[in-house]
Amino acid sequence: MTDTPPFALFIRGSKDAAFNVSDQLGFDSEMEALAVSLFEDGPETMHVQALFETEAQAKSCLEGLSLPDDMECFITQLPDEDWVSKSQTGLPPVEAGRFWLFGTHDKNNIPHEVPFPIEINAGLAFGTGHHGTTKGCLLIFDGLLSTGFAPQRVLDLGCGAGVLAIAAAKALSHDILATDIDQDAVDVTLENAAVNNVSEHIKSYQADGFDSKHLKGREFDLIFANILAGPLMGLAPEIAKALAPGGKVILSGILDEQFETVMDAFKKEGLKVSPQPSLSGWTSLLGQKP
Repeated sequence: MTDTPPFALFIRGSKDAAFNVSDQLGFDSEMEALAVSLFEDGPETMHVQALFETEAQAKSCLEGLSLPDDMECFITQLPDEDWVSKSQTGLPPVEAGRFWLFGTHDKNNIPHEVPFPIEINAGLAFGTGHHGTTKGCLLIFDGLLSTGFAPQRVLDLGCGAGVLAIAAAKALSHDILATDIDQDAVDVTLENAAVNNVSEHIKSYQADGFDSKHLKGREFDLIFANILAGPLMGLAPEIAKALAPGGKVILSGILDEQFETVMDAFKKEGLKVSPQPSLSGWTSLLGQKP
């Protein structure tokens, strides 16, 4: 990376469309993005910001994206300043029960009594926790912990930046398995695990769904799956199979209008599923195997 201020590609639209765009940007290594961030900017809209070294890279990326006609987009060069710090200051800490997610800029502002602070900065792998999907998962997990639930075998499926795996490692103090289809996400998860002093408990590998030697034939007491509605429904049979008897799955990345369809897909696999309160247009689900 050069010292020249980067070029930012801004894309704004509906939550569903923005989420899909961020997925394209964050997990396609050919896009050459330096960082990708997703922000809510209204009750029905979100915007995506992707940073590039050159204007040509930003334009090439924009041309390669599949965007709905009604999405707003433009490219601009950022001011000659500490743009990394500036991008982080727009992300306030996220409180989710006993878990607090924060960027480096807020490290000295987290109350000492917070049980599990988690330092996550925006970067290539999607998932800083600054939206209703990750927060929804953490709130469900926090509630389960409050009931005395102490899963021994935990999988973060589609780990992104590793937020949920790190939260589980901090709360449970034993090994957590984190997988993602993209190697960048695996690398970022391991980096974030080191930042949060849980490297000894995080095992992360590249895997396309359950097609991996690290997952084959294994059962889990808890599975986090914060992905998207379509892939979740496609993975429903494998997720149900991978759950141990009595095991639980936390599902997210689901828009409010999609949750009943996703819930039905998992009910068909024999799971008991209940929706959780909506967070900014996103509904997370808690499923359990008999």
